[in-house]
Amino acid sequence: MAYQEDAGGRRAALRAVRAVRHRVANALQVAFGWAQLGEGGKSQAVLERLVREEALLSALGRAGGAEEQYALWQSLADAEEMGQPIAWQGDPGSVRGDTLGDLLPKLGAALGDRRTGILLVTCAAEGVTVSWSEEDLDVRR
Repeated sequence: MAYQEDAGGRRAALRAVRAVRHRVANALQVAFGWAQLGEGGKSQAVLERLVREEALLSALGRAGGAEEQYALWQSLADAEEMGQPIAWQGDPGSVRGDTLGDLLPKLGAALGDRRTGILLVTCAAEGVTVSWSEEDLDVRR
């Protein structure tokens, strides 16, 4: 029984890693496509967004306890499998120990909505917001 639990945990961890790699690979392909079309500014913007998002996700990945960190990566894998794009905004320095605990229920509820569009997660000193608003979000950059 212990082996089965361990194997299930490994499968879940691999699922999360694949989701993250897929998201990053997609962004790199978009940047490469813009570069091939001679749109260096657009390519640079995609890469800059990727670097900002990865810095924020890295800070979130270090916040909270091991169970919360695991839940975050599983939620990202769920979103990837559902085809739900998530845009991340905010300052990695604003992530505190309780930020991840605040984010997880909001992210879970939003993913459970099964709405279409881009899910925007914003981390700020005031806290974390999860919304479907795209008014200030230019995802084509």
